[in-house]
Amino acid sequence: MNEIETFFFKYGVVVEGLAQAAEMVPDHKILFKPSTDSLPWIYLIFHPSVHWIILQKALEGNPDHGFPAAFRAPENRVKNGKEAAQRIRKGWEDFKAYISSKPEDWLQENVTTPWGANMRVMDILWWLYEEGTHHRGQAWVYSRINGIKPPKIWGTEP
Repeated sequence: MNEIETFFFKYGVVVEGLAQAAEMVPDHKILFKPSTDSLPWIYLIFHPSVHWIILQKALEGNPDHGFPAAFRAPENRVKNGKEAAQRIRKGWEDFKAYISSKPEDWLQENVTTPWGANMRVMDILWWLYEEGTHHRGQAWVYSRINGIKPPKIWGTEP
């Protein structure tokens, strides 16, 4: 398995965990926040998929993605966990298709990220993996705070 295949496999597991977590959020709790400084529950779960859109637009040479306003506009907000899960899964498939459409050597190119860093494309993808894993962990905490047992991800949970 080469590096991009490894990334697709590993991050695919994280993405599916985020989608499953979104499906478990009760409709009346989608805006739950454990503190005033926290992201609302559904946005926390959906957030990594927004990064795919921002990154793809930047890599296509269109850094004007309108974040955060475009994603917070009422017509763009997810309405419930089921919709979030659908959009997460579709966004992941779209992002994978975009990355897969590029030549393999493109992954080794240095590009400027939307946040101003100069990084290899593959390193940016691994950053997305780390960030998605972080958000999945936060989603699990929100679930447990609300008495919901999150999906198993390590195979060792009771």
